[in-house]
Amino acid sequence: MSKDWQVFVETSNYGWSYDGLINRPNEDLEYQFLSTQQTVKLADGSNAFVRPETKRIKEAFTMTFINTTSAFRTQIETYMLNADKIKIITHTGEKFRGRIIDMRRVWFAGIEPDTYDIQISFMPES
Repeated sequence: MSKDWQVFVETSNYGWSYDGLINRPNEDLEYQFLSTQQTVKLADGSNAFVRPETKRIKEAFTMTFINTTSAFRTQIETYMLNADKIKIITHTGEKFRGRIIDMRRVWFAGIEPDTYDIQISFMPES
C-alpha cells in the first residue's frame, strides 16, 4: 500500500482529473469543525444560544511538507494560481475536497542540512 496521496483537479464539467501523487505531510492534521451558534445576552443578564441555519463550518487546516522539491512547490503554486478545486485521497482512503489558500516557507533554523520546507493551508469545502 502506497503512503502517497492521490490528487485530482476538478474539471470544467465538474468531474475529476487525476493529477498525480504527493507525499503525505510530515505532521498530524488538526481537522476542525466550528459551531456557528451565537450567544445573546437577555435582559435579565442570562445567556440564550441561537443556532442559525448552518450549524457548523469546516475550518482551514495546515499541512507541513519537509524537504520539498521544486516540482512539488510548482504543483502547489499552480493549484493556487488557477484557483483549482482539488480532491485529495489519503493513503487511508479519506477524502478532502477544497482549495489550497496559501503556501509559506518554514525554515527550521539550526537543523542540518538546510532544506526547503513548506506549510500550506487547505480550506475544505463546506
